[in-house]
Amino acid sequence: MKRANDLFPKLISDENILLAITEVNRTHRTHKGRLNKVVMWVERTLPKRIKELRQIMLDGFEPSPARCIRRYDHSAGKWRDICEPKLYPDQYVHHMIVQVLQPVMMRGMDYWCCGSIRGRGTKRGINGLKKWLKNDKKNTKYAAELDIYHFYDSLKPEIVMQRLRQLVKDVRMLEVVERLVKGGIIIGAYYSQWFANTTLQPLDHYIREVLHIRHYVRYMDNITIMGSNKKKLHKAVREIAAQLDRIGLKLKGNWQVYRVSKRPISAMGYRFDSRKVLLRKRTLLRLKRKLRSFYRKTDKKKSVTFREAAGLISRLGMLKHCNSRNIRERYVKKGTEAILKGIVRRYMASRKGA
Repeated sequence: MKRANDLFPKLISDENILLAITEVNRTHRTHKGRLNKVVMWVERTLPKRIKELRQIMLDGFEPSPARCIRRYDHSAGKWRDICEPKLYPDQYVHHMIVQVLQPVMMRGMDYWCCGSIRGRGTKRGINGLKKWLKNDKKNTKYAAELDIYHFYDSLKPEIVMQRLRQLVKDVRMLEVVERLVKGGIIIGAYYSQWFANTTLQPLDHYIREVLHIRHYVRYMDNITIMGSNKKKLHKAVREIAAQLDRIGLKLKGNWQVYRVSKRPISAMGYRFDSRKVLLRKRTLLRLKRKLRSFYRKTDKKKSVTFREAAGLISRLGMLKHCNSRNIRERYVKKGTEAILKGIVRRYMASRKGA
């Protein structure tokens, strides 16, 4: 693959900087229900900020220390150290860098790499698993679920740079990225998910082209592989572990190969078999809790925040991809989604007016 060159001029172009400002401001316009002062300042002084961000890159951008907090991830059932980079200039610079590198990183990206890529997400992975289990019973007889141990914590900057040097020739662009990642690939930074995916891209090709795994989907560090032969899958898992070891990563030790007819596949919050798709028990439990909390508030005429409404809409949206008739009849009252969408619309209208 030919390496990309002349990326630094694109990085500091007015168009790229303005797009980065637009994207960051779109998602950070309010903070804790109030207008974000930094975003307002950037918009008010836009021409100066464009020049300043360009000069920051020309002078050699150095990341500011990120604010890190320990937060419990309910979906994964574990604690995570989440870091929030400084809004200005850091998050604007992160978007500038990713916008230029994104077309390069997307070249050769496996179709079934679904995590943290706009336009893909869980929907693509779910549809793939459904189709394979329904239409190709022979090659979905057995499955294995794999998870990379402490993925982000174990992903070393030199491994990321090694991968990016295979894709990028522009020395100035590589120097920018090297300064950016020298502190680690932190959870919470916009660039981390992109660099993580592109670092695992050779593994995707290895699984597909060398191991000849026909049905395979990866959602960030969670890998699901299927096949007709149990021994072949065991061998594939060993080969995958060996490939990860070469870049300083390793699989969690709790993987196992199993027969799909005896145990459904668990991936992306769902359980899959050839006949149906169900929510995982943990996912359903959280949905029921959120619904109870919402109904208690509405019964007592208490206000529901935008964040609560948006979160519940997202959870209810998961029901569209699985067999959920019984869940809707038992737990979701008529008109619930309409009320939630009304709360979101009113909030968005107030933001637009501001």
